[in-house]
Amino acid sequence: MRWRMAFVALLGLLAVSGCAAAADTQAAGYNQADVRFNQQMITHHRQTIQLAELAAERGGSAYVRDLAKEIIPNEQADIREMSGWLTSWSESVPAEETAEEGAQLRKGAGFDRGWLTMLKGHLEHGVHMAKEIQTAGKHAPTRRLADRIIQVQSGELTAIAERLAL
Repeated sequence: MRWRMAFVALLGLLAVSGCAAAADTQAAGYNQADVRFNQQMITHHRQTIQLAELAAERGGSAYVRDLAKEIIPNEQADIREMSGWLTSWSESVPAEETAEEGAQLRKGAGFDRGWLTMLKGHLEHGVHMAKEIQTAGKHAPTRRLADRIIQVQSGELTAIAERLAL
């Protein structure tokens, strides 16, 4: 009986502390959706960088090489910003992954088309993620970042679609 009461009390304390943690994030100007988005977008951006690095080396056209070289510093800047927010919230920053995005693409004929097709799908996913945080997020800087991601990547998607249509 005593163990049962202690267990119930412990569950109550855990529930209260969980609610307090959620309340703390709300009072701090961000919520768990902001945390998840930033963590997932850091991983997503790292994958984009891996794709871009591959194209910077193997791209057959100036368009693909230039796009890749433009993407890398922009994504790195976003990662630094999101990592800073997560750190300031005492949340974990995702570790680097060793898997290489796009490794199956070989230099030579067809690389550019395959890379652009892969990048297109990847950017579409990023835009989808950014649109979701616009309604679920509370952190104004995260929402502004999401707005910028949607704007920039939508422009890139339009240019890529035009390039693939050639």
